[in-house]
Amino acid sequence: MEKLEFNKAFGLFIKKRRTLKGWSQTDLASLLGNNSQNISRIERGELTPTIFWFQKLANAFDCSASEFLKDFEDSVKKKLSTPSN
Repeated sequence: MEKLEFNKAFGLFIKKRRTLKGWSQTDLASLLGNNSQNISRIERGELTPTIFWFQKLANAFDCSASEFLKDFEDSVKKKLSTPSN
């Protein structure tokens, strides 16, 4: 998976997790001590979070970094196995 494709997949994963919680980008940004513009950039695949922010995201979603990564990997595998129209 190329970096751009990875970033887009990760962004969609974050957006889905955030919306399932009923949070706005501002809500998530507040939990992370960041700003909504950076959350928006992550969700659009324009910004790759560092490992530090990855850990903060996992904490915000109330899981460990390993669980968070596993959930992301599973979502990518599911997307890759689903035939596109």
